[in-house]
Amino acid sequence: NFFKIFALASTTVLGSFILSNLQPIKQAEAQIRGRKYSFRSYNFRNHYIGHANYLGIIGVPRAIDTNATFRLRDGLADPDCISLESVNFPGHFLAHADYRIRLSANDGSKGFGQNATFCQREGLAGKGISFQSFNYPSFYIRHRYFELWLDRADGSQRFLKDATFIRERGRY
Repeated sequence: NFFKIFALASTTVLGSFILSNLQPIKQAEAQIRGRKYSFRSYNFRNHYIGHANYLGIIGVPRAIDTNATFRLRDGLADPDCISLESVNFPGHFLAHADYRIRLSANDGSKGFGQNATFCQREGLAGKGISFQSFNYPSFYIRHRYFELWLDRADGSQRFLKDATFIRERGRY
């Protein structure tokens, strides 16, 4: 499987950017599935992954309330990865479409499953976690101007920080 080989490589080239020791997050993986989590931005420490008007954002918890809590599910396209299901909109997942992260209802299609599946990786900034796209493995969820996008890793310090999140117990 290409994705497993890709994840286990000790040095992986993503475009012109080299990531060393890119490893999947495996710690107690089975124990965290189904639980509620919030994901704090590494570089905007009072902002969390959330959704507003069905678009992925980072925002402050009091402004986005329950929109900042997700249930970790087995990846819809690969159970070794994860999908993020909204707590307040069950059956809706963060997924990419036209490189924008959106909250969308699971239509059961193979394409949706792939777009809503992300592999947790060691945080690109050296701490936390990063979400690697299942079907575009050189792309990661990152925030830009408080919006969530799926962007190709470019190796810049800004990208590394924007694509890193700290998993915390669900806020709601």
